[in-house]
Amino acid sequence: MYINLHTHHPSESMHVKEIINMHASLYPESTNLNQFHSIGIHPWDIKDDHSIHVLEKWAQHPKVLAIGECGLDKSKGPDLTIQQEVFIQHIKLSEKLKLPIIIHCVKAYSEIIKLRKDLRPKQAWIFHGFNASRETMEQALRQGFYFSLGKALLKSNSKASQSLLFIPHNRLFLETDDDPQLSIISIYEKASELLKLETPQLKKVIQDNFKRLFNVN
Repeated sequence: MYINLHTHHPSESMHVKEIINMHASLYPESTNLNQFHSIGIHPWDIKDDHSIHVLEKWAQHPKVLAIGECGLDKSKGPDLTIQQEVFIQHIKLSEKLKLPIIIHCVKAYSEIIKLRKDLRPKQAWIFHGFNASRETMEQALRQGFYFSLGKALLKSNSKASQSLLFIPHNRLFLETDDDPQLSIISIYEKASELLKLETPQLKKVIQDNFKRLFNVN
């Protein structure tokens, strides 16, 4: 079984177990409730308080495994202060429901790492689409973060492909994110090549991480 931690495009493959991202305002009308989901408000989509109330309601559905994606983005979206206020609401809900958070982060790693250090949450925080330096990864690792890597691994000179070699296996996930043409199998094959692991070994590592973090077989 391949685990795809974060996708916007369900594969419908019997060989893939995935967490499908849903925006709070769209849940559950356009959602297959038999699949696993994360639910949150992307920082680009912050508009009003209505989505927060919907988020609180549907995050309690048994097929919702994580809060998010949510986070901070310095390149797009409302003022960072507003983004942080909404992100903190997600953090509080994560703690209340005892669900991990899947985090969108663009040019704001230091701010999010500091938030975790200051707030000391009990639930896991996962940087999705991680593509930052080994130094940033190690700073985040010291605060207990997990890392999900995707398309950037296919670029040999990417920060993700270099950082991957130093991420502890028990903190690692893989994903396809929002690319409908990207196969999770290709991400596993590339990660296996970079890590010098057989693909079945890597699948076992990530299956174990998934089971431990989300309590799902």
